Amino acid sequence: MVSLSNGLAVTAQNIEAVPEKPITKKAVESQMSRILVNSADYNDVKMVKKAALEELHADVVTLLSRNESDLSDAKAIIENKNGEIKKLQEEIAEANSQLAASVIKDETFLLFGMPLNTTLYHAIMWSLVFTLLITVGFLAVRFKKANVITQNSKAILAEVEDELETFKRNAIEREQKLRRQLQDEIIKQKKMIEAS
Repeated sequence: MVSLSNGLAVTAQNIEAVPEKPITKKAVESQMSRILVNSADYNDVKMVKKAALEELHADVVTLLSRNESDLSDAKAIIENKNGEIKKLQEEIAEANSQLAASVIKDETFLLFGMPLNTTLYHAIMWSLVFTLLITVGFLAVRFKKANVITQNSKAILAEVEDELETFKRNAIEREQKLRRQLQDEIIKQKKMIEAS
């Protein structure tokens, strides 16, 4: 038995030096079935060839060592991922605390250096907006009334200016008429003085 395990160890070392063939669970099962089929029976005992048994042993050892390596790699990856998860959970907790602080900060505003609740701040701002809208509406109505009065005054002024122009024209015409009459009278008087 000792020589068998030493021989298997030497064979396993030789196998590892040779380029590795893909060993899977299915390949090992197939190899074992082939050994059982090719083995000889002797008084309810199966006799197998030593080379086939050594090859099976080497493949099983290789498969187990690869599985152990894969398992240790998977454990390392899992530990790494667990570390990342823990780090991310800590970051999430920190982000949540910052969010809570930000929400509290957003709940208050500074107005003229005084902290105000958001609701009160909105109430003040909307009351200012409505006050400005009412003031603008009031001024618009006043402007319209003043504009109507101004338009009426301009219309009346235009009428009065037209009447004044008409009066001036009439006055100039009367003055010219009176001058002509006066000139005519002066000429008549001169003719009378010359005739006498």
